[in-house]
Amino acid sequence: MGKSRQYAERVNILKKIRVGQCWKLVPVIERNGKIVRDHVRIAGRDEHHPEGQYYVEWYQAGKRRRQAVGDFEHVAQAARRKSIELDALKAGLLKPDSPAPPDAAKTTMSDAIERYLDFVEARLSPRTFLTYRYTLDTLLRESYRKTHVEDVTRQDILDFIALCHKKGLGNRTVYDKLVVVLQLFKRHGKARLIESNDWPTYVETIRPIYEAEEVEAIIAYATADEGIFLKFLLASGFRDREVRFLTWRDLDFRNSIVRVTTKPVWGFQPKNHEERSVPLPSALIEQLRRLKEIRDAQPAMLVFPNTRGNPNSENDMIVKRVAERAKLNCGQCITKHGNRCCAGPYCRNFFLHKFRHTFATEHLRHGVDIRTLQSWMGHRDIQSTMVYLKGMHTKDALLKANAGSIAQYVSLHSNLDLVRDADGTR
Repeated sequence: MGKSRQYAERVNILKKIRVGQCWKLVPVIERNGKIVRDHVRIAGRDEHHPEGQYYVEWYQAGKRRRQAVGDFEHVAQAARRKSIELDALKAGLLKPDSPAPPDAAKTTMSDAIERYLDFVEARLSPRTFLTYRYTLDTLLRESYRKTHVEDVTRQDILDFIALCHKKGLGNRTVYDKLVVVLQLFKRHGKARLIESNDWPTYVETIRPIYEAEEVEAIIAYATADEGIFLKFLLASGFRDREVRFLTWRDLDFRNSIVRVTTKPVWGFQPKNHEERSVPLPSALIEQLRRLKEIRDAQPAMLVFPNTRGNPNSENDMIVKRVAERAKLNCGQCITKHGNRCCAGPYCRNFFLHKFRHTFATEHLRHGVDIRTLQSWMGHRDIQSTMVYLKGMHTKDALLKANAGSIAQYVSLHSNLDLVRDADGTR
């Protein structure tokens, strides 16, 4: 069982919660040296109470005093500051009514990074956590030379950007890492640290998609299991982790719907913490129904597991192997590990997320509105969905292009007999 959190044996952390019809102040729970969010001790029991407000409590001059904190993310910091203040009073460094030393109210960069990474690890995917950890625990620690997070200036952010470029990171990567760093400082009241022209500029590229001929070849050269897996990616627009943790319970065969849901047993949470549903073509639903019958699969079993029945972390290699088998490799690219696509299933033009790009672009081409597509893809921001409009060309657009005067101009003298040789002769 956890115990109540206490700093220097004199500052306690409490939470005001509803017990029956009354509001009471009760101790919070600590495990492994950390406060457990929304867990309190009542009559010796660990109970979960998401409602209410946090307080710090201490004794000063023989009197019990309390101060409301409110936000869970700041309660430990408030208790630490109060503990420092009480120690300063005891040592005679402060008078009872004098303010705390200037640095007592500040947070060290080390503490700020550690707490923010704890926050990210508890809420975001392991992959995202690793990205944040490298950004903050490696890059920011190296570039930021001050002790406290509150002392940050614009020059400190520019130094971070310069370090990222020095390490060879591209503008888009630096932009994303800068967002993470500014989020950290904003949590400590430091906003608007840089000017608009300080942001790295990058080209928002058109998302690559699979052409019809490539899709047909991939499906033709795939085995039965590979084929239904690749068809599902194309028809659902699922991310790699979403398809990796897909169970049969997520498929609604009656309504031709597939859902992205939380999987506590696998430690999986949907991106942005939002579950969603996507309609599937009836033909694919029937193929999946038949596959379930053949496997005699139970609802909790994975739809596309590895050979041991666990989530398959090598899904990306499936499309690469099929592409090589179909002789689709470009024969020119080299992976970051030095593998040449002319020598094996390593072509960089074939990857799982490209099916998601294809899903979005094709649905826009066939009239699905942008808000509906946003819901199907699980985008929190509509701007993330709108990037697919760049690569989208409808049949109506082609008809208009062929009907205009430009099409008439370029069609003039199109006979190959009119092509002149380099020396000007025909």
